[in-house]
Amino acid sequence: MMMTTKAKAFMGSNVFMSRNLVPPEVFDKLHGVLKDNGAQVFLCCDPSRNGPDDFHVISSFDHEKFEDLRAKGCNLIGPQCVISCANENRALPKQGFSCCLAMDGLKVLASGFDMDEKVKIEKLVIAMGGVLHTKASLDVSFVIVKNVLAAKYKWALNVLKKPIVTIEWLYQCWSEHRVVPQESYRVLPFTGLTISVTGIRADERKEIEKLIIQNGGKYSAELTKKCTHLICDISFTLFLKI
Repeated sequence: MMMTTKAKAFMGSNVFMSRNLVPPEVFDKLHGVLKDNGAQVFLCCDPSRNGPDDFHVISSFDHEKFEDLRAKGCNLIGPQCVISCANENRALPKQGFSCCLAMDGLKVLASGFDMDEKVKIEKLVIAMGGVLHTKASLDVSFVIVKNVLAAKYKWALNVLKKPIVTIEWLYQCWSEHRVVPQESYRVLPFTGLTISVTGIRADERKEIEKLIIQNGGKYSAELTKKCTHLICDISFTLFLKI
């Protein structure tokens, strides 16, 4: 009885590797991984090769050639993506640019950011294999908010009850090519708030200032337009009304 040979993960893929696009310290390793997994490797950059089975290895989307290759419709993959796909015996992804598989299967919701920030967040999440949701959904894995004033913050806190993190968490995941522990990046109760106090004794004011800072907020000694909240003694406000 003849034994059937299992197809290699990258069989049928044409992979273009240029030393100008790939870090020298991983070039030889990537070349070996690609060949061992059945890819046909071309040691050059050829932007005209932009078919569904053509892939170009590039260090990151910060590379000067990145936008030119994307404009020509090329499938771009990062070194870490190649290694992860080989380790998991899976085909190379066809989604524009894949840096790694750190967020494979994860769904992320972002709230409170302006349009430019959202575009960047989406690029990072998708490049790591994740999906960025634009609407609240109970199957979201992580919620990234700019601060506690974000529209989806209270929903995430009270309904979803999943990790709520700052954008720095996403940047760290990107840097390490893995989902890093979220505890250090947890959004604290006063994150994004600037709080002032009035009508309160100096010793109590000091304690309030300490609590505000410990919980992610900023303390303002003066009540300015940048303040989001004012803490005051009720009896003091009654006195002001009189």
